Amino acid sequence: MSDSQNSLLSSKNQWLYQQIEVEFPTKESIEGRALYLSQAQQTSLQPWQPQSDQAMLPDSIFLVDFHRLTIMFAQLQAKRWEGAEQQSLIVEFLTQIIYSEPCELYLAFDSGEPIAAAIVTRDDTATLISDLALNDPALADSFVAGLIEKLQLLDCDGDIFVEQMAS
Repeated sequence: MSDSQNSLLSSKNQWLYQQIEVEFPTKESIEGRALYLSQAQQTSLQPWQPQSDQAMLPDSIFLVDFHRLTIMFAQLQAKRWEGAEQQSLIVEFLTQIIYSEPCELYLAFDSGEPIAAAIVTRDDTATLISDLALNDPALADSFVAGLIEKLQLLDCDGDIFVEQMAS
């Protein structure tokens, strides 16, 4: 992994780790963070390569910037875990997120329902699109392409990486 990739991944994981660094974090949010970061260590980063011309409409993708969207983001992310107990812990952890740099959360909707979610982490030289949570895995390329279009990342001079689950 390049220095840029390591830096982005480290920034994102450190940002997530700090989300519950408060005076009285709940036991469930601490356990949720441990689950989340355990899975985060099983990923790799790949340079983004367009897979098709089918980008999700940027108007269907929204920055998560208020609590109701955070809850939707957390619920969609939790589906990546097996079992109600683990999912509950992930929701508890992710609903504690405070919006701050270097990360932003995004949700895509279809007919008012959240269908895709991701975390975008940026620095001066690159962007990481990670933590893809999708109702339908076939949406991955379309969602990433739509997010790149929405954020106008192709107009920047930086690299774009996408996090992949290790096989």
